[in-house]
Amino acid sequence: MTLPLDPHLLQLYLVAVGVLVLAPGPDSLLVLTRSIADGRQAGVVATLGITVGNLIHSLLAAAGISALIAASAALFDVLRYAGGAYLAWIGLRSLWSVWTSRGGAGEGDALAAAASASARPARVFMQALLTNLLNPKVILFQLAFVPQFIAPALGHVAFQTFILGSIISVVGAAYLAGVAALSAGAARRVLASPRVRTVLDGVAGVLFLGFALRLLLTDRKFA
Repeated sequence: MTLPLDPHLLQLYLVAVGVLVLAPGPDSLLVLTRSIADGRQAGVVATLGITVGNLIHSLLAAAGISALIAASAALFDVLRYAGGAYLAWIGLRSLWSVWTSRGGAGEGDALAAAASASARPARVFMQALLTNLLNPKVILFQLAFVPQFIAPALGHVAFQTFILGSIISVVGAAYLAGVAALSAGAARRVLASPRVRTVLDGVAGVLFLGFALRLLLTDRKFA
């Protein structure tokens, strides 16, 4: 079966995707922090959740639902505020762990138990999935970037939209899996010091709050 994609546009798209997946964002930060804190498996599970979210976004864009959300100020704002609040919650949790780590050994044991619970695969997957699905910037990306590489003359525009969105999902998954593997390997050496872990939690908390603020300031202009 021949895909209805323009070969020249596809080559340009692959180059652009290779550059875009390297840009830092909440998805890559989540995989990085999960891998460092909880190991390679947690990073891979987070990557899986983000990839599923990206595929859902591709399906919604192909079905025209993403365009409806972007066109509705009310729907877009609901998603923007929910996504911003969720990222802020993740950031505040990281900063709270920094604050409580100043306690004694008893509190440290409690924190270790809480961290173990938060690292359960199902919880990691859902956190990653929601981080991606509640990000309206992904919707704007699907509507502004992907259509530039669609060839209407070949027909099947919705199918082209889904395939192109799926490509960036797969490339992004490969990159994030690499991040998970490399950061988890480094964690074995770096996280021997609780002080280093505290610093990393603090940096991650600030960055997540920054992503939350940037998301709240996102507008609906995508054309």
